[in-house]
Amino acid sequence: MLLMISHLVALVSPYHAVLYHSILPMRSVVWGTLIDLAVVSMLAALLFTYLQKRETGWLTLVWVLIAARLARTIVLNLNADLHWNIPHLTPSTVFAVVVGGLALWWLRPAAYRVAVRGLLVLLFLAGCTAVWMVPELVYRGLQAQRTDPSAPMTHPTLALDRRDASRRGERIVWLLFDELSYDQTFDHRFPGLSMPSFDEFKSKSVVFSNLRPTGAATDQVIPGFFLGKPVANIRSGIDGEPMFQFAGSNQWHAFDARATLFSDAHRLGWTTGVVGWFNPYCRILAGILDSCFWRMADGEFDGSMSTKSSLENALSPIQNIVWGLEQKPNFLQRIHQDDLSAIIQAATGLIRDQSISFVFIHLPVPHPPGIYDRKTGTLRAGGSYIDNLALSDRVLGELMTTLNATPSASKTTVIVCSDHSWRTYMWRLKPLWTKEDETATRGQFDPRPVLMIHYPGQQVQHDVTAPFDEIRIHEIIQHMLQGQEPGLDKALLAGGAAFPVTAHP
Repeated sequence: MLLMISHLVALVSPYHAVLYHSILPMRSVVWGTLIDLAVVSMLAALLFTYLQKRETGWLTLVWVLIAARLARTIVLNLNADLHWNIPHLTPSTVFAVVVGGLALWWLRPAAYRVAVRGLLVLLFLAGCTAVWMVPELVYRGLQAQRTDPSAPMTHPTLALDRRDASRRGERIVWLLFDELSYDQTFDHRFPGLSMPSFDEFKSKSVVFSNLRPTGAATDQVIPGFFLGKPVANIRSGIDGEPMFQFAGSNQWHAFDARATLFSDAHRLGWTTGVVGWFNPYCRILAGILDSCFWRMADGEFDGSMSTKSSLENALSPIQNIVWGLEQKPNFLQRIHQDDLSAIIQAATGLIRDQSISFVFIHLPVPHPPGIYDRKTGTLRAGGSYIDNLALSDRVLGELMTTLNATPSASKTTVIVCSDHSWRTYMWRLKPLWTKEDETATRGQFDPRPVLMIHYPGQQVQHDVTAPFDEIRIHEIIQHMLQGQEPGLDKALLAGGAAFPVTAHP
């Protein structure tokens, strides 16, 4: 139960987060998990039965290794599932646990035997969770779920019906880079890191350099952008439909797609398209979008797992171990690479589609894990947040090249933003953290995300240096959809208060 706890909690959590962030149905994933649990339990029972025959000799090393491995697992899961801030156990720390255990056996045999029995009590208590977890998993495996489309959803008839009502060829292209830090991108860029695409875009945009973040969780921040209200908490039903608690309220509210920017856009004659990551856009915005493509991403599950058999899902952990031995990208890195490739392809197609006038693209970079080598310009297993920043710049350059080649480029407003900054306080606790990451932080956390807006024909940079609430991106886009020009309107951008705006030729 301890070895699989992260996988299990994700499936039985009362918030149903994994159902919300996965392509449904998940029944084959649940049955594959039950198969794994049965096999691991059987092997563990055989192992511990054998180990308890003797408590000396080489078996002592096995006990100590088990204790060290479980300690590392428990720390990782407490951080991931309960959001504790315990530094992850490095290989050297695990080695210290092993040496300490062997020293205890050698110097204090009686104390060592007490420790072993204490470990067995811990394992027994952890095993008791099977009393409720297993029945719930069986229930989930038997329960019918909706089926999400696995291919891009398009409604060309809807788009055609509103094409004449769209705003005379005007477009809005909204690019959101997940976990992009203003500080790392502009103010304290890592030495030697080149980001020409971001620099060029910034030089011709309205730039908010003192942005106050809406939150730190993607599945809360982005729906807040759509609704215009900061989201404080989220949960999901068994059908994968979300409910939100808004900031300052304890009440839960069902997500209403008709209250979003995309519904506003439809009423005003715009056609809408989304290419997204992590949030189930095609599910929660069904009926509101003319075009939609979505890739999920989760630390435990692959978006393709819902299409596999129970046995294939049961064998997935073994496949991940093989990849590790072969020094191939691990599970997280492989999924991240696959997500990025699929999203770039879909995003390029959506930008080229001139029938879609309001475009939202949620990109999975520079969000960790590192999947890029900025020195060679190639995807790889590993890398730092700095490498992913270089990758983000490359992605922005490719998408802007595609956009500038479209007939409506001269009438397109482009928004480049992020949902939140680089959460160094969280990633520092993960095994993926690198020395380069630590150097880049300078021992600090800068909470500022990115917001830049390029208006058609704009050739100079305008800096908004006064504090500005990121949630007001909803307000800005609403004005754009209505045909208003909020670019340097002080009443809009500063809520009636004056703020310094500096123009750069």
